[in-house]
Amino acid sequence: MTATPLPQARSPRLGGWFLRAARATTRLMRPLAGKRWNPFFSIVRHTGRRSGRTFETPVAARRVANGFVLALAFGTGAHWYRNLLAAGGGVIRWRGVDYPVGAPDPINADDALPAFLPIQRAGLRAADIDGYIHVPDAASSGASA
Repeated sequence: MTATPLPQARSPRLGGWFLRAARATTRLMRPLAGKRWNPFFSIVRHTGRRSGRTFETPVAARRVANGFVLALAFGTGAHWYRNLLAAGGGVIRWRGVDYPVGAPDPINADDALPAFLPIQRAGLRAADIDGYIHVPDAASSGASA
């Protein structure tokens, strides 16, 4: 996978509607994400940089040979991303299994999108998502969650 700088923060997608919809549905998505039967969304378990509390955030993710590819729907300002970066990793629950992962690395969309299912690719393109990261399995990165 090719490392690429992450896109700079920009104005809210779809006039902020996308962010408002995501915030409103997070409580509904959390119990569904990361389940064995759900290949579309995972749960990212991360530790707060300031609070030290554990948080769980549903995100679009796909398993790849040595970790996961995740979409940064809200850019590099997303708390879960900043927490993973600060801690050097976290845990991804995908399809009912918890995977300790290492620190995130930015990748370009051309490398990231093929990992997603066709319906996910269509949704990510329609939402104009342009930031993606790869998080390696902790065993292969030498990190611990």
